[in-house]
Amino acid sequence: MRLCIPYIVSMDWRDLQTFLATAEAGSTLGASEALGLDQSTVSRRVTAFEKAIGQRLFERLPSGLVMTPAGERMLATARGVDSDIHALERQMIGEDPALHGDIRLTVPPLMLDAFVAPILQDFHRRHPEVHLEIDVSMAEMNLTKREADIAIRGSNTPPEHLIGRCAGRYHLAVYAHRDLAGKPEDLPWIGWGEPGELDAWITEHGLPPAKEVVWRVDGMEGQIAMVKAGLGITAIPCPLADAEPDLVRVYPDKSWPNRDIWVLTHKDLMPSPRIRTLFNFLADELRSRRVVLEGNSG
Repeated sequence: MRLCIPYIVSMDWRDLQTFLATAEAGSTLGASEALGLDQSTVSRRVTAFEKAIGQRLFERLPSGLVMTPAGERMLATARGVDSDIHALERQMIGEDPALHGDIRLTVPPLMLDAFVAPILQDFHRRHPEVHLEIDVSMAEMNLTKREADIAIRGSNTPPEHLIGRCAGRYHLAVYAHRDLAGKPEDLPWIGWGEPGELDAWITEHGLPPAKEVVWRVDGMEGQIAMVKAGLGITAIPCPLADAEPDLVRVYPDKSWPNRDIWVLTHKDLMPSPRIRTLFNFLADELRSRRVVLEGNSG
């Protein structure tokens, strides 16, 4: 059984996009989160789409949605259309000769506060007609699908299909609240990750074994907050902890390289003056601060 060509020619891209999101998420709930729509809206669109093309794309089972053979064929088509549309969009932006317009930038939360916001203020003074939409999160935004135009990320293995400039490598050091740093051996460690991960890190870097791990906190914001509250010691990126007046290094002469800081974009977007200008401005300004990234500012 084949999909009816006349319906494919006249179908609405929004319907195809909704189907694709549902197929990739495996549920209308997951698709609603990805598309920013109500679950009922997604479900209604998928049902209407199936009715329009005369094909059942999903079997509704108690365990969830399962794609039919027609749905599998539609998925391959939808992915191809989605890829072509995003490629066309990137190319059109790349060919835009104007040094104005919108740019989507994604940057980790703490890095925005410590570094990027002052850089963006300077960029805005120079190029006031470039407007930024900033995603402040640790989520890996898909630059191929233009979930972001430029990304600032910590990584030692940036994606090979993206264009990137390395601004330097940030270092880690062990920090405590300044009032408690005199006796770090009396303080518990604030752990992270999987059980045993902290102990392995301590051993790898030649530090005294952890006396105890009372707290385990996921997320750098939470770890910094715990250390500032005097609840223990932990390893923190130097450029973040050195900016906190209440934090000091437990081992003042020791820091360890961790991850490179990259400015990334898609190759199709680089010809755009506004993308290229911001990309290079961010990379240059961050690189000029590499001494701070490495924890050698003081």
